[in-house]
Amino acid sequence: MNSNTPSLAELGIRLAKLERQNRRLKRLGLLFLLIAGSGFLLAQASRKPLRAAPGPVTPTAFYDTLVVHRLELRDKAGKLRGLWTVTDEGSVLGLFDTAEKPRAVLRILADGPSLALFDPAGKPRAALSAVASVPILVVRDAAGQIRAALDLTADGPRLSLADPAGQGRATLGVMARGAALGLSDAAGNLRAEISVVASGPDLALYDTAGKVRALLSEDGLLER
Repeated sequence: MNSNTPSLAELGIRLAKLERQNRRLKRLGLLFLLIAGSGFLLAQASRKPLRAAPGPVTPTAFYDTLVVHRLELRDKAGKLRGLWTVTDEGSVLGLFDTAEKPRAVLRILADGPSLALFDPAGKPRAALSAVASVPILVVRDAAGQIRAALDLTADGPRLSLADPAGQGRATLGVMARGAALGLSDAAGNLRAEISVVASGPDLALYDTAGKVRALLSEDGLLER
């Protein structure tokens, strides 16, 4: 190999980065639960005792400003379809379906805005947030497992994909140095990585202990 061929030290650095990205996927799961939890809080709030919905009203006056701490929208059947409330933590806007289950929840809190989407069963399926100015998109399957996460940091965009057990299996990142795709086994161990950096493309294969067993670069195949 020539001097452009990645050294074991460089591969070790990339391995550590990809392992941190797998751990990041698990942390995003906690963030998703915090965002989606707002749907549960809205559902509880919607069950508070309320006065009967008034009948059709013909407006007789118009106002420039309406000041309230809680605003409810109900359909003709009296079912709750929208709720906008303000608490000490921030403001929350929830939209409900005909079964009065939350389907979309928008929160504006001190740490940033977030939007959570729910399926007809009331399970959280997607969440978009911008906490600490870092945009994050998380997608869950019907079983509640995180299957995909996309975020954008100062280093660049990263996409993580997980299996049905929620284990990170693939991570794609694009940074200033180049792009890299890491593939992991069912235990979360990195087993293969393909990257394209300034020195050129290379493919590295790892054993279960994280050691490089084969490296393919422009110079050819190196086995260890």
